[in-house]
Amino acid sequence: MTEPVAPDAAQIAPEAPQQQPEPQDTSALPEWARQSLTKANQEAARYRTQVNELKPMADQFRALEEASKTEAQRLAEANEAFKRDAENARAEAVRYKAAATHGIPADHFDLLGSGTEEEITARAQKLSALLAAQTAPPATPPAPPTRRPLEQMRPGATPGGTESEDDVLYSSLFGAQ
Repeated sequence: MTEPVAPDAAQIAPEAPQQQPEPQDTSALPEWARQSLTKANQEAARYRTQVNELKPMADQFRALEEASKTEAQRLAEANEAFKRDAENARAEAVRYKAAATHGIPADHFDLLGSGTEEEITARAQKLSALLAAQTAPPATPPAPPTRRPLEQMRPGATPGGTESEDDVLYSSLFGAQ
């Protein structure tokens, strides 16, 4: 049979002294309320004492329980941890593959989320389309401004072949120029 293991000094943390609230003047309370309050305070103190006595025993029990695990249980727990790590690494690789395939920058990598490879790929396609639409240049770039004046421009006039009412009236009175 195994001997009880004494808990380390690091496991038993010194308890901070419990701060008692400042006693309030209970003389203004009725007798039944003072008795009830006294009884509740005594019961709380008794429970605090019990908890402080049982903490080292609980720590010792946990240490014994860990020591009594069989080698098979330890290996099974380690196996489960390795499986979780392998699954997380696989999911991370799928996200990197989808991001590289669809040209998703690193700052948008977290938007791919988790799930199956198909789900991640579908999200990557949607995200790639959104990013492409967002960064696409305009269909026809505007013509660069020229410093050369237009022939038909006059001060205060509009460019092009449009004639204002004043131009029509002027033409009808003085003839076309």
